[in-house]
Amino acid sequence: MATVPFALAAPAQAATTNAACTVKAVAPAFAGHNTSGVKLVDYKIQVHCDKSRKVNVKQERWEDDYTHTPPFNGNDFLGASSWNNVSVGAGQTITIHNVRTLVNGEAGNEELFQKAAIQEGVDGLWSQWSKWSVSANTSMPG
Repeated sequence: MATVPFALAAPAQAATTNAACTVKAVAPAFAGHNTSGVKLVDYKIQVHCDKSRKVNVKQERWEDDYTHTPPFNGNDFLGASSWNNVSVGAGQTITIHNVRTLVNGEAGNEELFQKAAIQEGVDGLWSQWSKWSVSANTSMPG
């Protein structure tokens, strides 16, 4: 599955901040259909850094069966992705587009959300992982 890895965008808003960088898990969005007609979902992540940094990004994708707030009991884990040593310039925001097929695991709509966290690196030293940024739910017909 091909994805567009990064694009410049406006600064992230409600998000989780580490030291110099902020991560925002954006609500999943419909992204068309693949060649087999299966719906695609864009799980977009925005990272903004006030200072030039390398970042590691981790993402988990979920289907909400109860609630999209921790502890995530009863929700269906759909998958995880990560990106390492991503360069973010001072004052820049990058957007990661992780486009995936819609997992249709039940009758009715799928309630999708994601969570993302970052780790900052400078001069070979890495921070602890940030707290998870949890997106809003998106209800998508299966």
